[in-house]
Amino acid sequence: MIEIDPTAIDPDIPVEWLPVSDQRPEVTTRRDSSRPVSSFAGKAVHVWGCGGLGSWIAEFVVRAGASTVVLCDPGRITGGLLVRQNFVETDVGESKVEALAARLRAISDDVKVTPRDAQLPKASDLNGADVIIDATISVAVGRTLDAYAKTVARPVLAQMACDVRTGTLGILSVSMPPDTSGCLTIDQQAGTAIKADAALEVFHELWGTEADSDEIIPTRGCSVPTFHGSAADLSGVAASLISLLGTHLSSNKPLSGTHLISLPHGEAGPRRSFVAAAGNEPSSPRA
Repeated sequence: MIEIDPTAIDPDIPVEWLPVSDQRPEVTTRRDSSRPVSSFAGKAVHVWGCGGLGSWIAEFVVRAGASTVVLCDPGRITGGLLVRQNFVETDVGESKVEALAARLRAISDDVKVTPRDAQLPKASDLNGADVIIDATISVAVGRTLDAYAKTVARPVLAQMACDVRTGTLGILSVSMPPDTSGCLTIDQQAGTAIKADAALEVFHELWGTEADSDEIIPTRGCSVPTFHGSAADLSGVAASLISLLGTHLSSNKPLSGTHLISLPHGEAGPRRSFVAAAGNEPSSPRA
């Protein structure tokens, strides 16, 4: 302790106050500690696909306290992506994974971020992974993870997507160890049940019942069709799906299956349904 005699201080000396932030674990309680995303704290999380959903998902898991994040995406940033993806004007021209990695490191200097400018990570990246989130909308990637689901001591696998027409419907398929069915298989099984249920008609388009004409070419010269949806839509879907995935991570009983959501401003209003995967607890779709 330093003792200072106030009377010995020259009143003409300018004084500047320095703010101090004391965030020691001993005196700090995280504001999200009771929320579903807290399940990601300390986890090694892979995000495959860093676009409309994946770019937001990556930020949410870092803010939730993930210790390691591996990003995979071969794409580069163009100006048209800024309308709904988690990038800024100065990122245009950069690779998605490098720009997103810089953003994540700016959010937390504790997280270790590994960017992979490719569709899939290196085999060594899989060592120690706790969760792999597939946001690529790629059947090839889905098949890769289906094969991976059959391996011993594999991580939690999740697949996320939204509808192409509005970006207000979301789907999350989760494969929990020791289930040997991957997310692609679980998604296909759920699709069969859901498309046969008239009460869930609003979600039928997630399995391709809507015309391909709903996809758009957003700018002249763009060769890759994309879908409708705003930053508010896509971040909202990503937030809901990542919270639902968090409930699986924190559950004492592993449960694989498919979640369906509709945002409050969507045509069907706020809705949520779950279909358990084959071999899990019996469950019927419910709105």
